[in-house]
Amino acid sequence: MNPVSTTADLEFEVLSDAEFEAFALKHPQNSFLQSVAFARFQRSRGQQVELFGIRRNGGLVAAGKLNYTTTRLGYTVCECAKGPLMDYTDPDMVRAVVVLLRKRAAGRKAAELRISPNLKYIARDEDGAEHPEVEDNRALVAQLEGLGFRHQGLDMDFVNVNWMFIKSLEGIRDAEELIMSTSYRTRKAIRKAEKNGVFLEQATLDTLDDFYGALSRAGDEKGFVYRERAYYEHLLRTTSPEFTKLMMAKIDIPAYRKSITERLEAESATAADLRREVEETGSKKKANRLKVVQDLVDSYERSLKDIERFPDSVGVATVAAIHFVCYGDEVVCVIGGTVQDYIYFNGATSLYWRMMLHALEKGYPRYNFYGTFGISGQDQEGHGGYEFKKGFGGEVVQLVGDFVMPVRPAVFRANRLARAAVSAARRVAGRLPLKRPS
Repeated sequence: MNPVSTTADLEFEVLSDAEFEAFALKHPQNSFLQSVAFARFQRSRGQQVELFGIRRNGGLVAAGKLNYTTTRLGYTVCECAKGPLMDYTDPDMVRAVVVLLRKRAAGRKAAELRISPNLKYIARDEDGAEHPEVEDNRALVAQLEGLGFRHQGLDMDFVNVNWMFIKSLEGIRDAEELIMSTSYRTRKAIRKAEKNGVFLEQATLDTLDDFYGALSRAGDEKGFVYRERAYYEHLLRTTSPEFTKLMMAKIDIPAYRKSITERLEAESATAADLRREVEETGSKKKANRLKVVQDLVDSYERSLKDIERFPDSVGVATVAAIHFVCYGDEVVCVIGGTVQDYIYFNGATSLYWRMMLHALEKGYPRYNFYGTFGISGQDQEGHGGYEFKKGFGGEVVQLVGDFVMPVRPAVFRANRLARAAVSAARRVAGRLPLKRPS
């Protein structure tokens, strides 16, 4: 529809939303970051977005979403996050597509081109151990470097996430099989949340403040970076309720206290009856039953003690909030967490579990826990979160990472030097005393 440039038998052109989506949805590397829904959202926030396709003999063989970002100093970056979508096992195809993308970026006055293919670097298992016999894309990294890209390394990336934990749902037929694929500890937490009466609610524009209040509070407590409220409002206004799921786990404090109190009273009465029978008959069977019931009584008493700090006036509390995206082949847990005061209720566990059920019911073959850190050891930041995700079952997924190509080398070098100088100045300023000694 809008041919721009050609290389050998390949042609670059700008695609309509419909044609791009038809290709992207079916592609095995699909990602919500490479979707029309996300493109529309970004456009609504004033970002420059371009959907492109690469044709061979009229048919699409590659596609992607390009974002153009310009700094206040006029430095422009052309980025294809989690793309482009193409066959990376074909070296000639990769080379030709890179040439076309570089030419397009230059035509838009970009100083650098960034890509981050949605491909594994090396296959890993749930413990993070490498399995290159399953999948190994180190040769691709070398090829892209040979084409002029600079690999940005393999470290954890909070922005363009390249370390994840993903659970395959293929072959799992129902909820019972799904829950049995989790660890004993996770199953226990799921059932505890259900027994406690934790329920889920999807945020709308009318209830966004509830969601954002819990998300921002969890972020401040745990130190993760979250977006401004307007970001989530734009998502709700521009994407579908299936694509954007701002999910909240809630607990009705008065109803929970009433339920626990009633269960405590019932089990206490049962324990009293059993105690009398044991005293009268000496029955070992009744004594064993009494022990089980007394454990329940003790548990309910602890539960009531645990929630003494929550008066009934709290009403319905939002205990956890997580932003999910449902697109293509996966349900993605983008960001979120539990409010520390309410961690007792297992709200995040309930959110992960119910959205996993949603993925199973809707036919999404993957559940992506997304950014995962602390894989290498207990002393690493984020290890607790990794262990929590691991309880649901899955594998560590390490992507090939980000690649940067200078498109206007002189401008690129000048920008790098300027950024390095600013960073150095900040480091020096951080070491200076706040005031002169008297």
